[in-house]
Amino acid sequence: MKKITSKYIVWLVFGLAFMIGFFHRYSIGVIADPLREDLLLSTAGISLMSSMYFYTYGFLQIPCGIMVDAQGPRRVVMVGMSAVLLGSLFFAVSPTPLLLYLARILIGFGAATVFTSIFKIQALWFKPAEFATIAGMTAVIGNAGGMMATAPFYHLTNAIGWRGGHLVLAVITLIPIMVIFFWITDRPPGDEKAEEQRARSKKISIGAGVKAVASNRYTWINMIVLFTVFGSYMSFSGLWGPHFIRYVYDIPLDQAANLIMVYMAGILIGSPLIGRISDRLAKRKRVLQAALLVLLTGWTLIILILPRLQQIWLLGLVLFFTGAVSISPMLCFTNIKELTKPEYTGIATGFVNMAPFFGTSIINSMIAWLLRTGESAATHQAGATVFLVTALIGFVASFFMKESIPTK
Repeated sequence: MKKITSKYIVWLVFGLAFMIGFFHRYSIGVIADPLREDLLLSTAGISLMSSMYFYTYGFLQIPCGIMVDAQGPRRVVMVGMSAVLLGSLFFAVSPTPLLLYLARILIGFGAATVFTSIFKIQALWFKPAEFATIAGMTAVIGNAGGMMATAPFYHLTNAIGWRGGHLVLAVITLIPIMVIFFWITDRPPGDEKAEEQRARSKKISIGAGVKAVASNRYTWINMIVLFTVFGSYMSFSGLWGPHFIRYVYDIPLDQAANLIMVYMAGILIGSPLIGRISDRLAKRKRVLQAALLVLLTGWTLIILILPRLQQIWLLGLVLFFTGAVSISPMLCFTNIKELTKPEYTGIATGFVNMAPFFGTSIINSMIAWLLRTGESAATHQAGATVFLVTALIGFVASFFMKESIPTK
């Protein structure tokens, strides 16, 4: 059977798997109320359920990076998406909260394989000078899945229920599994350089790879930015954002979900734009710093200033631009890739990609604790200050990064 030779089609197929994993990150936010009613879950229970995905995803990033370097992205993603398929089915039929938690763990396990795999595909199929641009496009396709998990998923589950919605997801998940199995290879056919790199990857010492990545202080600085900024963006868009807007701006949940979709639309626009600007200027650190300054301004407006004005159109505008720069830490993955030996790309990507998911889990827990006395405009506004503080920490950390320059 003839294999696909277009790097863009290969990337799109892996991108579809990435999109599905992204969808699951954010799907709990709009079905939180039905889950509470059907299974008598508390706010803390909803937070824990959402976080099970992120904890599992985070813990598996280094093992997934090792497996991708050793076995290739194709095999790893097929196993992972099969786990997502099973998790979606289990979620749809689970009669108790415990089984829902287990289903989220299974989905998190499967989705964890995709990010390091798609970055490995980018490293094998695309030129180094294209990396930030294609990484930005990867964020676009992933966040398209996150966007679908807002208002569209809200309306779908209103029509067929949250169980029916997850059955639909299970069917969609079959598509990348089948295409990758029959038509995708790990690297371009006849690419001798990629073959040599794969041979080196099979020979590398896992311990040496982890040590090389962990001993690089810039790994940890990138992780701080990812922990704070991506952790907040995933927490806001995936769980707390709709309810923050609903209570603080006193509008119905469906309108709040629409505004989260506006935030996600900003991410879709910002992802390729920031990556393209970074490649054109051959700068990672400076572009990221400028974006994080805008992000800090955006959170200040959303949390502290706009609630006094109650102008929803203005909130939508600020959410759009805040979303557009929330994705800027994608440059951290490009930065660490350019500061790491090629044979350790999977390990390095997996290592730093732990940070956003532990960040999301911890931020979710912090906000749940701040909401422990009940959900109101005051408690949600207090909880959202976590996003502002983390944006400040990420901005300060960016000054300690090392600039990396893409090669041609």
